[in-house]
Amino acid sequence: MLSIFVVAIFIPFGAQAQGGVPIGVELDCNQGTININVHPEQNEPVDVTCTVKNTGSFKETISVEDSVEGNDFLIQLSESSFELDAGDEETFLATFSASPRIAVLSADFSLNASVDTWGPDPIHVFPGAIGSSAEVTGTVNSLPYSRIELSVANSGTRTVEVGEEVNIQFSLFNDGNRIDNLEVIITNEQEILSSGLKFVSDSFFRASPNPGSSVEGSIVLEVPASLSKEVNIEVMLSATSTLDSSAESSEVKVRVVTESSSGGSGTGDFEFGEFDVQGEDSMAMIAMGVGGVIALILLLVIISRLTKKAAGGQKEAIKAAKKIAKAEKKAAKKNKGKAKNIVQEEIFEEEDFDFGDLDGSDDFDFDGL
Repeated sequence: MLSIFVVAIFIPFGAQAQGGVPIGVELDCNQGTININVHPEQNEPVDVTCTVKNTGSFKETISVEDSVEGNDFLIQLSESSFELDAGDEETFLATFSASPRIAVLSADFSLNASVDTWGPDPIHVFPGAIGSSAEVTGTVNSLPYSRIELSVANSGTRTVEVGEEVNIQFSLFNDGNRIDNLEVIITNEQEILSSGLKFVSDSFFRASPNPGSSVEGSIVLEVPASLSKEVNIEVMLSATSTLDSSAESSEVKVRVVTESSSGGSGTGDFEFGEFDVQGEDSMAMIAMGVGGVIALILLLVIISRLTKKAAGGQKEAIKAAKKIAKAEKKAAKKNKGKAKNIVQEEIFEEEDFDFGDLDGSDDFDFDGL
């Protein structure tokens, strides 16, 4: 105790004579405002470089402590205890972190360096002693971020008829950490208008939902009754934040298919444009139809030829009957039997029918049909 008392009395005078102080410490950090990105896919801690220095006249042991308001932020020191000779310094890292998705917050922090002992034979320093501590203060913030999720209940193909409307309903979720200004637009609006479709509602939707909440919206299209062509097009919806242009957009596609008004008019007019001649079944139907028409034409030709021959035979038979009557009168007194046989022979020769007559002697002109 006596030696400590002597040192406490005489050392300050010697140190003062040399222009120094017996106890001293300095603390410095290269950053006083710390901003942390709390986006769930971009959340990373922030490292701050700090330096502690022994500004006293003797060897010192120094400890560093940290504190931050609230429970949303955390500070972790790479090293918290130092043993430094007079005039020496050492650096360390103070790492600031925050949980992802937290709200936009600010909190004060402080780093405090305190001299615990000094002198060649370590002497404990009472808290609050002059020159025995140094402090760095600042602010730590969680940055705002935008994150959007766009979803459509029925994102499949919508098949509609002319004159009908297409109501594309969607849900817009604010997955950010602040009230955001969100917008849903149709990115291929000109292509849709060129296809013949029309917008019944606006071609966009805007809302400002709270963080962690969603809103419902819709965009309505119409297939005009005057549309005369088929439409098969994808409607591309994109949701973005107007507060953060760097935020990733969320996109959804909905296909709209419609038929032309002439396809179901029911007028009975047949157009080959409406008949798929590329299908096997369709080709078979066409072949059967053509074959049936040809067969019908041939049958009609044969019937016509047979009818003409039959009519000619009847005329010849009438002529032959008349000849028989005349012959019977002439041969009534002579030889009825002989005359009759001669006439009958003549009749049979006249009534002989030969299918060979259909060999084309009477030219039939198919072009005439």
